[in-house]
Amino acid sequence: MRRRDFLTASALTAAALPFASSLSRLFAAESDAKKILFFSRSQGFEHSPIKFDENGNCVAGDTLKKLAKELGYELVSTKDGSVFDGDLSQYAAFVFYTSGNLDQEGGDGAAPISADGMKNFFQAIRNGVGFLGFHSSTDTFRSGTGYKVDAYFDQTEYIRMQGGEFIVHGQQQEATVEIHDDVLPSLAARKPSYRWFEEWYANKNFAPDMHVLASVQTADMKKDGPNKCYDRPAFPCVWTRKEQKGTVIYCAFGHNDTFWSDGKHDDLLSDLLKVAVGKIEVSTEPNLKRCCPQADMLQFDWIKGLENTSD
Repeated sequence: MRRRDFLTASALTAAALPFASSLSRLFAAESDAKKILFFSRSQGFEHSPIKFDENGNCVAGDTLKKLAKELGYELVSTKDGSVFDGDLSQYAAFVFYTSGNLDQEGGDGAAPISADGMKNFFQAIRNGVGFLGFHSSTDTFRSGTGYKVDAYFDQTEYIRMQGGEFIVHGQQQEATVEIHDDVLPSLAARKPSYRWFEEWYANKNFAPDMHVLASVQTADMKKDGPNKCYDRPAFPCVWTRKEQKGTVIYCAFGHNDTFWSDGKHDDLLSDLLKVAVGKIEVSTEPNLKRCCPQADMLQFDWIKGLENTSD
């Protein structure tokens, strides 16, 4: 068998696995580990909520530390990539608020993740450590192909794991968040939808096996000038998927300090942590095509049919 044929067959087999349990409900096995790693290195743009003060604290970290403690976990907060060279079995989950290529120098100046550290990171998730990404975690290890939707093997390993990739964002604005699954009590309380002011990331490369929990509705969003990126159908903003034994969850919110400090989303943050450490049941049913059937129809696709173009 030619290598290309083998890779294609392997991809189809891997893609089919989540669908085999599409009607089941999965309880993530809660780990004995009682630590959560909050990793906030910015090799690209560093957001205000994760900027450390002189004591190594930040707005996002302070809130996550409080909520983790309420769940019985110690939050370890760092920007130092060498943490992934250590013992990762002590962590029940990784929480990422990151940007850029974390295995390279630059940005906030913190140590990059080594090649072995990257291997350890992915293996830990596949062995059952949860992963929770916020906001710019999709602006991490990007393929850099603009508005083109990339084939599976053209995406980076990290993007395939997380289930989505950042393209660009427009001006901050209020938009409607539609709830598609009430598995999280915090989202159930906000059904069927609610309004939220955010710097909305226009993402792409959505994993077909993801389970969408919430989506951003673009119909009434501003689409002028830099907001042209929202001239597209609704797309996921909170989702979950499985990476072998690991539960992956992403939340697009968190650009502004107020998301972390005003307490209005503490219930959601707590629920997301519970999913990551295995305390909340999550669905394995892929629902992207049902909830956001045109999520990958990007801004130029409306105008030029289904043709994907580069930015």
